[in-house]
Amino acid sequence: MTTHLDHKRAAAALPASKAQSPSSYRDDPEAVSLHTTRSDYEYDDDLPELPSYHDSVAAPTNTPSAPIDAYRSISQPTLQRPGQHASSSHAVPIGCETSIRMEESLMEPASLQDYITNYLRNVPPRPLIRIQGSHWQHTAHANNKKKEKERVYDFDIVFSLQPFLPEPGNGNFCQAYTVDNGDKAFRGSFRKTRAKGYKQDIEVGDEEKPTLTAWCEDFCSSKSWLKIFRISRHVHGLDIEQITPALEKLVRATHYRGRIDITYPMVDKNVDIYSPHWINTARITWIRWIFYLTFLWLITWPILYFMTKRWSVYHVNWYWKMYNNGPEGSVERYATISESGWIKRHANLVQSLVLEKFHGDATEMPSDVAVDTERRRSEIRIPNVNLRGGGIGAAVGLLQTGASVWNQANGRGDVGWGSDEC
Repeated sequence: MTTHLDHKRAAAALPASKAQSPSSYRDDPEAVSLHTTRSDYEYDDDLPELPSYHDSVAAPTNTPSAPIDAYRSISQPTLQRPGQHASSSHAVPIGCETSIRMEESLMEPASLQDYITNYLRNVPPRPLIRIQGSHWQHTAHANNKKKEKERVYDFDIVFSLQPFLPEPGNGNFCQAYTVDNGDKAFRGSFRKTRAKGYKQDIEVGDEEKPTLTAWCEDFCSSKSWLKIFRISRHVHGLDIEQITPALEKLVRATHYRGRIDITYPMVDKNVDIYSPHWINTARITWIRWIFYLTFLWLITWPILYFMTKRWSVYHVNWYWKMYNNGPEGSVERYATISESGWIKRHANLVQSLVLEKFHGDATEMPSDVAVDTERRRSEIRIPNVNLRGGGIGAAVGLLQTGASVWNQANGRGDVGWGSDEC
């Protein structure tokens, strides 16, 4: 059964918990509905006695708890998209690609390795789908009699794909590794280098690549005041070339004629461990804006660049899908759901949110909604006609206006709702 979308009521009805775990999206063919109990079911009176209430409460659960970040996440301030018009969209907050941790305890090798292996390795990044629609119009501001051309965002919809990534610990779809000796990477310097004995991908040495333990010890033992250890998390196998045209088709089916932008931001892709030095503290707070405004960054940026030692040697790959070679060739295996399955699941929701001119995160909204793609067909803008002077010019203008309105009302022509006004 479908329901008409009211995004305000839907948002209010959402549970306080976060998005469902990936396992909740997998269909269980063995599941039995409680509403289909057979009338001729034979009951067995020899079943063991049910446990008491206290025994049930004390029984341990096998459901793994979500990892908890023991350290404060720091995000650098970002600029928001300006919007003066009431219909304009302020930037929907989605987070940053890189977050920062700065704690004295993470300068200990054991604590750093424990944090990486028990938390950062088990928490995937947040790949997003962002659907934006905009058009240009002339807007008159209170303090300015002259109309200005302004870009108005009709809708700004965000979906998180994190709930559809594989479960932590799934070795088939989640792999962690340190860089090979022949790879160019930050290894405790201000520039990317290969390991000693390796040059131009030609192996000269016979040493094994360092483990995460060795890299943590190398980072923590460095005497540099300014140092950064980066953990990078990537998502592979997501076919955005399949998703983008499908979403554009859904949006156009609502008769939207504005500009459509579909992007795929990656939130929390990188986590940087900063050494707790006052210079590092200043470079990630509002103090840095003083250097930008006074152009002092022209002097300080080169100094900080050469003084900061960087490590970027540990990566975690999360796979949306993988390919297995079988007798019939390469076979796709999805962690939870295919791209076409995601589109089918969210098709009505996407169209409903577009028609509602929704701005915000729709990840946890119910996808089983009814949609009327003809809702905004009645929003027909009648062109202005210059009747001054009369005569043939005025008559032609009236005829053109009537033809335009008739074509819009009958679904013909290129004009729908949300088209440019200037």
